[in-house]
Amino acid sequence: MLNFLNSLIEGASDAIFVADIVTGSIVYVNPAACKLFDCEAADLIGKHQSQLHPPEELEDITQKFREFTTSDTYKETTAHILTKSGTKKLVLITAANMFEMDGKMYASAYFKDISHVEQLKKIAHDQSHLVRRPLANILGISKILTESGIASEDEKKELLTDLYFEAQQLDSVVKTVILNANAV
Repeated sequence: MLNFLNSLIEGASDAIFVADIVTGSIVYVNPAACKLFDCEAADLIGKHQSQLHPPEELEDITQKFREFTTSDTYKETTAHILTKSGTKKLVLITAANMFEMDGKMYASAYFKDISHVEQLKKIAHDQSHLVRRPLANILGISKILTESGIASEDEKKELLTDLYFEAQQLDSVVKTVILNANAV
């Protein structure tokens, strides 16, 4: 049974940390934790759990650690971590139940890399502005065509030409959005 459990922990795709509740020091990390932080286990074991996070978030993460370690309820939060190279990543931290081993109390937590969520939000924001311009033009031209009494065929032809051009622009923007989304 122990081999089975070890296999599950070592093979997990999420980073798993175990910390001493009294000292806050990390006593165990799985291979996914090393991959997330781009370092070796020895670089993480012995560190205080707060050292995983940017200095500007220490007060908040220290409070969360206290909450995690003073209650048996399942909790999760988002926070940034700092990799060995100093890169900030957004993670979802899920706290597990505390446990006792050899007379000491420990807390375990699972870190899931969700930094791609920030990237997707930025892409969506940037791309939405590109989509809005031709769409607003199409809506404006359509309104003119349907609500005004345009008498001349030349005016209608010019507006329809503009409408076609804006539709092509929108199609081009949508293709760019799709390419950018596939690149993430």
